[in-house]
Amino acid sequence: MNPIEARAALDSIDDVQRDLALKATYCPPWRHAAFGAVMALLVLGQGFGIAIMAPLFAVAMLAVVLLVADDRRRYGLFVNGYRKGRTLPVTLALLGAMLAAMFGEIHAREAGLTLGTKLGIAAIAFGVAVAASVAWSRIYRRELLKGTA
Repeated sequence: MNPIEARAALDSIDDVQRDLALKATYCPPWRHAAFGAVMALLVLGQGFGIAIMAPLFAVAMLAVVLLVADDRRRYGLFVNGYRKGRTLPVTLALLGAMLAAMFGEIHAREAGLTLGTKLGIAAIAFGVAVAASVAWSRIYRRELLKGTA
């Protein structure tokens, strides 16, 4: 391969990454909200006994399956959020926030706190997850457009 062919090959990789960035990173608002809802269900479940926790978990997992299938249908792929790069701090911060919210729910359950408290914790988890999803998508798109993914 001569230098011209090598440059053309590298340029085609950049073009594919740019196309991927423009196509696969467009995330409509409902998609961020759906991710937030999944996270909120997982958090909320911790505030209840197994009779309520298990169905909430099952609904959340079904939603994950549906979201993955929708992403693959619309974009041709599903991008896992656990990846190295500039998105990793967002993922780790989200993990920490969701674990803290889960511990809050467990405390609410053990202390016999009201349903309103449990729903409030889940609502905060929803908001944090939506914000993290938006931030993650923006960072990922910038990485792909710069060719650093």
